[in-house]
Amino acid sequence: MNLAIRKYNFIQELTMIDESLLEKLEIILKTSKKDWFTDLNSEEKQEIEIGLKQAENDEFISHETVMNRFSKWR
Repeated sequence: MNLAIRKYNFIQELTMIDESLLEKLEIILKTSKKDWFTDLNSEEKQEIEIGLKQAENDEFISHETVMNRFSKWR
């Protein structure tokens, strides 16, 4: 049985489950999602931390300001 058929069959089964089982499946899906941050190298993580600190200190330019500055190149 190929993946598409398995997914279709699974969706069909989902339409008949009770709320308790649905909650358990939701927990499984949430906990099984991979955190992309852990895949970053140390330099990338450091750059993100720098950006977060700059944002906390109001050291940034708003999206609106950037869009206004570059609107002449649209």
